[in-house]
Amino acid sequence: MAWARWVSLAVIPLAAGSLAVAAWAVGAGVGRSALSWLFLTILMASPALVFGHLITRRLPRHSVGALLSGAGLLMLAVGASDIYLAAAQAHPGLPVSNLAISLIQGSWMLLYLPWALMLLIFPSGRFESRGAGRIAGSLLATAAVFAILVALSASTYANEFQEKHRGLGPVVGADVAAVLLLPLFLLLLVFSFVNVVRRFKRADATVKNQIRWLAVAGASVPGTLLLCWIGYLSFRDPSVVILGLAAMNIFIPCVLGLALLRPALLDAGHVLVSLASSIALLALVMVWTVLLIRWPGVESAPAAVLTVSAAAVGTLLVAGQGPRLRRRIGRILYAEHERILDALTGLHTRVFANAARPAELESVLRTATGDTALRVGYAGLAENTFVDVHGSPVDGSGGIPVTLMARVAGVIVPGAEANRQGGQTFNAAVLKALSPMVEMGRQQLELAAALADVDASRSRLLVAAHEESRRLERDLHDGAQQRLIALGMGLRLIQHQLPLHSKELHDQLDASVTELGTAVAELRQLAHGVRPSALDDGLPAALRQLSGRSPTPLTLHIAEPLPEVPEIVVATAYFVASEAVHNATRHAQAQRISIVLKQRGASISLLISDDGRGGARCAEGGGLAGLTDRVNALGGELRLTSPEGHGTTLEALLPCG
Repeated sequence: MAWARWVSLAVIPLAAGSLAVAAWAVGAGVGRSALSWLFLTILMASPALVFGHLITRRLPRHSVGALLSGAGLLMLAVGASDIYLAAAQAHPGLPVSNLAISLIQGSWMLLYLPWALMLLIFPSGRFESRGAGRIAGSLLATAAVFAILVALSASTYANEFQEKHRGLGPVVGADVAAVLLLPLFLLLLVFSFVNVVRRFKRADATVKNQIRWLAVAGASVPGTLLLCWIGYLSFRDPSVVILGLAAMNIFIPCVLGLALLRPALLDAGHVLVSLASSIALLALVMVWTVLLIRWPGVESAPAAVLTVSAAAVGTLLVAGQGPRLRRRIGRILYAEHERILDALTGLHTRVFANAARPAELESVLRTATGDTALRVGYAGLAENTFVDVHGSPVDGSGGIPVTLMARVAGVIVPGAEANRQGGQTFNAAVLKALSPMVEMGRQQLELAAALADVDASRSRLLVAAHEESRRLERDLHDGAQQRLIALGMGLRLIQHQLPLHSKELHDQLDASVTELGTAVAELRQLAHGVRPSALDDGLPAALRQLSGRSPTPLTLHIAEPLPEVPEIVVATAYFVASEAVHNATRHAQAQRISIVLKQRGASISLLISDDGRGGARCAEGGGLAGLTDRVNALGGELRLTSPEGHGTTLEALLPCG
């Protein structure tokens, strides 16, 4: 069994012995005030004894538990000794140690010693540096020397009974020396606090949370010490100290036990900032009230009414500054938390000003937390799945869920190093500020996926329509057209077999063959409109044929070699060129047309320009609108430039993949 556990167990019989002495003294007869003080000391000692035992039971080598047990035993011993002295004062026959009475005169400093040492070892339970060990030794020596000097003081002891049983004679200068030790003790407390601050700056997130709990608890130590000085040195009234001692001895063990046994139960930084801001607001209200009360002439009735009104107005004004004051205190005591909130506020502002996108959330959080491996996952379509802004899967098993209106919108996954150090400060306030950005990012991903599905659907429809056009053109060419030609040839063969004098029948057959020729020509024209047969030889050949048929002079420039172009892209490029040439000839009254075909990266660029009157518009339902839809369906882009009186330029960028 570890030594800290042994210390905690050894305290139990000693505490029982102290209670037995106290019970015996109560049975002997004591006053009501002494009995009340005993009950108060038992109340103050109980949390330290309980949590010291619980800590060493779970962490047998942790000296914080042993120190808590010792602090509880010390407080219990103070109560037992005080009530025994009260019983001895009421019953002179009881044995009393004169030396013990002398030494307990300055023992009050020992009540602060465990909590001062706690500053040096919490939360690890050991001294993190040689300086911390030296401060601890100086504290112990100062408390011991102070008790001896007070015992040798020429000042009268607490009461006549104790003065009667003085065990050490007065020594000249002991009073002065004892008083000089008070600022030294305070200075050592300051050094202890500085040591905590240095450890805090080097600590990981978990230890920082525990040290913040120490800050919440330890705020009562210097405050109670100052109350002690005020009570004894200024007013000679220690009653105010009792409340401070009670709060310190009850509050501190509970908070420290919570910090070690359940460190993640509450956010210590949030509690610390709330406590500090509340104290600051209360202090401002108190200062304002004291200034009003001490204002000259406030004793009169009219002035009293004005004073109360001014106090109420001042309180409201101070309370209105609460959120701002809390943010200022938070930037000091809980800097990493406020840094995240400030970053989220800035991103929120930029997003609604169209200066940023919600997808930048991950980079903003990485910068604010310093965690370069942090991931932001957005809820996917399937349950319990998450994806990043690029659609790649994110493992959210070890992440922090972000919810909005009881629905999981995403997850924050700290990096491996941040997880090892206890994670980042993603408490309820941060998650609440995160949820709108995460939800916006999730909705944008859903919208992008829906648009991608629409584009894919349009591409599939376009390819299907193109394949259907090819099939129809092939059926017309190889089916109906060939049958009509065969029928015409059959009719001519029959005509050659008829007698020459059957002129009327010859004329009817000639008319039928002519009609068949017209039907074949119309079928050829229809098939060409569905899919030009020139496309069978590739896009350059089809464009050359188009330029040869153009009634307007047309210059064609093809920058070969061209990449391998899919059939659907070839057809789309041809229809763009054909529509542009048709518009330039029929509507723009162009005198010259130019077509340039070249490769641009993974795409082909088809540029058609003319010197017509310009003013072309992509009107809904028009030919250019249809071309735009067709090009966009392939993932391409159609650009139209047509100023009035300065010609028209139409460029189609079509991907080859």
